[in-house]
Amino acid sequence: MARIIPILTLILAVVTARVAKSESPKEVLAQINKDSFGNSVLSVLQLQLATGGPVGEIQILLNNIASQLNGDQKKADKVHESDTVAFEKIIADLEQEIAYHQTQIVALSNLRDSTTEALGEAEAEVRVVTSDIANNEKSFADESATRQSQHETWVRKDAEHVDQMDAIDEASKIVQHLQAGVAFAQLKSRFEKVQAKLMESKHALFKPLINALTQLASKVDNKSIIKILELLAQIRQQLVASRASLLATEERQAANWEVQSGHLQEEHKRLVERKAFLENSIVQFKVTIQEAVEDLEDQTLFLEDAEDSLEIQERWAAEQESQYEAQTFEREQQLEVVERLQEVLTQKMSAASEFLEIREEVF
Repeated sequence: MARIIPILTLILAVVTARVAKSESPKEVLAQINKDSFGNSVLSVLQLQLATGGPVGEIQILLNNIASQLNGDQKKADKVHESDTVAFEKIIADLEQEIAYHQTQIVALSNLRDSTTEALGEAEAEVRVVTSDIANNEKSFADESATRQSQHETWVRKDAEHVDQMDAIDEASKIVQHLQAGVAFAQLKSRFEKVQAKLMESKHALFKPLINALTQLASKVDNKSIIKILELLAQIRQQLVASRASLLATEERQAANWEVQSGHLQEEHKRLVERKAFLENSIVQFKVTIQEAVEDLEDQTLFLEDAEDSLEIQERWAAEQESQYEAQTFEREQQLEVVERLQEVLTQKMSAASEFLEIREEVF
């Protein structure tokens, strides 16, 4: 029996190769007979049938072969099912990975583009802010110079008023001395100094006084003295009022400058802080863009690798499926041959002599 199993296997292989062509038994036997081992099988079968040996052994062997084929198919189905589940999981994981990389590429591209736009805006604003700072500093310098000029003018004019008031006071003292009876000769030196100082000022206010003092120098009389004293009092009062007006103007300009300079300094501080913020942002934008570009390159490579892996897995799955279908088809054909042989042995044993006759004719 052990020897008959490989013989039947050979028969199945030969018959399977001919099933699709629907060859006649004579043609099938002719193909088997070409092989020396097949020739021996036919001899054994012929002897088995000629001597009336039990056909049941052959039937048992055919049943075993059919059972083995069915068992092999079940194992193949189980492996195929397991491979299909594993493949589907691998495909799902790869598709999820591809979707992730695609999402990352879109996000990184958007980040790169939006950050590049923000970088351009920040660089443009830095140029504007830098110009604003320069204008602010120029305005501060110009206004500060104007304020300094105003203050120096006030100091000069205030000093002139003090000198003029001193000259008026000195003139008043001299006139009062003359009124008290002091000889003009004793006061002449002081008189000439005061007169010269008043003439140096070239102020229109002093012109009537200078004329009156000049007349007084040539002729001292009480009436002229009273008139001059009144004029001196009026002039001093005007000088005091003028000096007060100048002081009020100086104080007002100083207060205005304090407010204006405060605004300019606050604006300068704000602009400097804004520039520092923008410059820091520019550095961060450049770092972000560089990192986004590098990450984008990495994600692109990851995506390509995942797509390649998916293609390889799909090709492998297709090959496995094709191999599985081919092997399944082959087993189905073999089972069909086994079933036909079983049919011959169980239902057509009366045709045994016909087979022998066919073999005799072939040989």
